[in-house]
Amino acid sequence: MLTTALVLYTVTVWPKNMTDSVAGLSVSQRVVTNASWWDRKSGYFAVKVMECDGAHRMVTLTKDRRILEDMGYDMARFGRKAKGDGEGAAVQDHAFDAVTKHGIRIGMSKSTVLAKLGRPFKTASRGEKGQYWCCLFKKVVMEDKETGDVLRNTYVFKNGKLIEIAINLDSVPGCGEDSLSDEGWPWTKF
Repeated sequence: MLTTALVLYTVTVWPKNMTDSVAGLSVSQRVVTNASWWDRKSGYFAVKVMECDGAHRMVTLTKDRRILEDMGYDMARFGRKAKGDGEGAAVQDHAFDAVTKHGIRIGMSKSTVLAKLGRPFKTASRGEKGQYWCCLFKKVVMEDKETGDVLRNTYVFKNGKLIEIAINLDSVPGCGEDSLSDEGWPWTKF
C-alpha cells in the first residue's frame, strides 16, 4: 500500500529591502542547526546559531572573535585541530562571499547601503564622535494575535564602512521572552 504525506508550511514573503541570508547561510532554513565558517581571503566569520529548538535563529557576518566565543565556539583552538575533548565547537575553514542575498556587501559605504535599503526602523551610534553607527530593519508578520515571525536585519558601520551584518528570525511566541521586543539592541560588541 502506498501512503502519501502532504506537508504544509507557510512561506513568508519579506519586504524587498530585507533578507533572510548572508554568506550563503539562511535563517529561514532549519536544515543546518549551527555553523561557523571562516573565510581566509576576507578574514570574516559567518556564523549561524539556533536556540529554543529553532524559535530563534541568527546568522552573523563579523570579524569579531568575541561574538563567536559568546556563541560557544572555541577561538583558542582556532586554526589548530582539537586535542582530545576540548570545550566549544570548531570553526571550519570555508570560503564564502561576504554579501547578503540582496546584494549588500561588507565594505559598502553607509550612503550606498541606505540608498539601496531605504530608511531604517531604528539607528544607534557609539564610540568617539559616532565612530560606530548601526541600523536596524525590522518586519513583523503575525499569523494571528499570538503567533508569527520577526525578521531583523542589522548593519554595523565603522567610519562609514559596513563591517558587520546580523540577520535574526524569531518566532512569536519565543522561548520565555518577548520576541517582539528590541530591548538590548544593538546586540553586537562594538
